[in-house]
Amino acid sequence: MTPVDQGILFVLAALLGVALSRVFRLARYLGIVNFLNVWIALPGLFFVIYLARGVLAEDVGIVVFSSALTLILLGLLVVSTRGMAGNARGSVVMNGAFVNSINLPFPLLQFLMGSYSYAATFATTTNVMQIVAAKVLQRRFRTGSGSGKGVSLARIVPLVAFGVGVVFHYLIWPSAGQAGLTEAVDLIENALIALIFVEFGLTLGRSFSRLEFRSTLASRPFLTTALFRISVGPLLAILLAIPLGVGSGVYLQMVFEATMPPAIINTVIAEIYGFDVDSTAKSTTILTPINTAEAIVLFHLLGVFH
Repeated sequence: MTPVDQGILFVLAALLGVALSRVFRLARYLGIVNFLNVWIALPGLFFVIYLARGVLAEDVGIVVFSSALTLILLGLLVVSTRGMAGNARGSVVMNGAFVNSINLPFPLLQFLMGSYSYAATFATTTNVMQIVAAKVLQRRFRTGSGSGKGVSLARIVPLVAFGVGVVFHYLIWPSAGQAGLTEAVDLIENALIALIFVEFGLTLGRSFSRLEFRSTLASRPFLTTALFRISVGPLLAILLAIPLGVGSGVYLQMVFEATMPPAIINTVIAEIYGFDVDSTAKSTTILTPINTAEAIVLFHLLGVFH
């Protein structure tokens, strides 16, 4: 598919998701979309990505970068949220440190660059850290009592698919007819991304229809989250990614990922671990268009150094 075809497909998929979110009578069936996303689309996407690419030399640098970025943000956020209630602190720390690393950036990078293979390693690393961080913050801030087993399992499945994809890459990919397989993989990836975008549009549409934002914009939790998502996170990423090669494909994808809005799944995590669900959802919804526009602008500005 050409970039234009991909762009049209992804936009239509997102609009379909938004449209479904407005149809109240279909509410009980909308869980099917989420199920397909979590258990089919995301694992399938990770499988086909690593089936085609295997493990790259750049992955070492990406793991170091994403781990360092996340740990630094977590430390700064814990300090910056002192004085807040425990549930609000958990919300701000999770939203400030963990971005939407799959649902939104993969389709956008596919359209902008024709590839998101480096971003996939960023997502793999941060998804593992996300569940560990949520449990640690729950104990530190003394919130909730949930174990998060369902969320943990949902995050582990793509990692298992990643491992299987890597193994299969080195077992069968080199001996297969790569021209035909590459085309088939490309079609599968675009179909899975479209499905993910349907779920993304659905979630975002429901958030906009349910929430009021007047009091949110002036609150300390939102302002702290916005500061880290709009300024601290992207600037820190721009500096930490320098060893990866300024303007290179891996550099651009890392900064792009780091500039994404808070992860949508943070709302689910907040409910399980006793963080502020309302604040988490509102911050995610408000920052999604802002961070998306910022990421695209940074991508083009930093790309001139390539």
